[in-house]
Amino acid sequence: MSECKGPGEVSYVASSDKLCANCMNYGWKQPTDKNILTRCSKCQCLYYCSKECQSEHWEKVHKQHCKYLAELKVKAQSRHDPLSCPGCKEEAKVGPVEMAKQDNSTLGCPLATYYAPLVFLPDHGDGNKTSAPLPFKLGEMTGQFLTKAEHTVSLMMRILHKMKVTKHAAWTIKPEASLYIYTMVNALRNNIWVVYISGNPGQMLDDLLAANTNIERLVDMIISRAEVIDEKLTAVQFLDQSLYRPWDMFKLLLDIIRQFRFDVARKAAESVGMAEDQQMMVTWSQFNNMWQEVLDSMPGHLIPYTGILHILCGGQLTQVCFGCAMEITVSDVLLSTTKQLNPAVSYYFFGVISGSVCGDVDCVAKVGQAALALVKSYKEIFKSVDYICDYCALYIRGKCLRCSRCLTKVYCGEQCRKEDW
Repeated sequence: MSECKGPGEVSYVASSDKLCANCMNYGWKQPTDKNILTRCSKCQCLYYCSKECQSEHWEKVHKQHCKYLAELKVKAQSRHDPLSCPGCKEEAKVGPVEMAKQDNSTLGCPLATYYAPLVFLPDHGDGNKTSAPLPFKLGEMTGQFLTKAEHTVSLMMRILHKMKVTKHAAWTIKPEASLYIYTMVNALRNNIWVVYISGNPGQMLDDLLAANTNIERLVDMIISRAEVIDEKLTAVQFLDQSLYRPWDMFKLLLDIIRQFRFDVARKAAESVGMAEDQQMMVTWSQFNNMWQEVLDSMPGHLIPYTGILHILCGGQLTQVCFGCAMEITVSDVLLSTTKQLNPAVSYYFFGVISGSVCGDVDCVAKVGQAALALVKSYKEIFKSVDYICDYCALYIRGKCLRCSRCLTKVYCGEQCRKEDW
């Protein structure tokens, strides 16, 4: 068990380095001497710096996974079976002819065959396993996902599948870019699974995902290829006026994952008393509730793009422009990655801040400035946070309760200390 660190110093990285799985959960300093790390003798997947860390991680996480990672048992519903997969059954019911129509909303399933998904792990060159079966249920089989992040990535894969089947312009105009994006979305899913294997369930798991630099890097790589496709579509003056606009829906979900990276800083700032009356500021609960509402709106089917706009705008598309205060009617979403504006279009934006804006360049610039100022405030306040409660993941400024036995774990109050004992 290693030295305790404050959250301003913590980096949750799914690294190729050998890391103590338990220390990574709590942001504790990893041992500099990697030779002291020992592998789980049964599954050969995870490493620990001490017996104490291994014992705690076993009780909280690993005993649920080890026998499946070791291939001693197969977790129920961890493998994709097209005969019982809801997405595959729906796609078969609709049939290939209807599935190929752009006015058909069925997403289907990209996992069309029977197969056993694997979690791919870094190769440390010491005989550790570099892949293992899923030790948890596959969301496509159950309809339930451990986190909103994984649910979003699964939905992104299904939308890409739909675009391929319908030969959507965004899929066909630059095939190598489309295939690259699909590959990277799969890699994104794998990185989420890697975090699941070591991460404590609950809010701490969400924080690990939000702050994971591998996930951030993959999202940025996907965005860069999406921009290539958009440039090609602009060059041929393609404008998607279909009911569902799947490519725009995909980019919206990708932007939500990108905005998710601010979740830890947002929550930390609010935990220590950052004012919620700042103009247009989206609170942690507002962001996550809206994210869940978007996901719930597409249980196997796309909804009309205007339906997503109504969700984001709270059911009211008539809004007031943040920049010029003119009354506008929202018809599109302004993403954090949007580069080309249509002056005839009014936008809704949602992420660090939320609101509406007309297509005027100066008005949109004001939105960007407000978002950047708030992100800067988040980062500054985050640096001032002293501890993270090792039970409920609440961010603490000032005094905390420390475990009197190990002197490493810290808590926001007596109740969390008792619950974690």
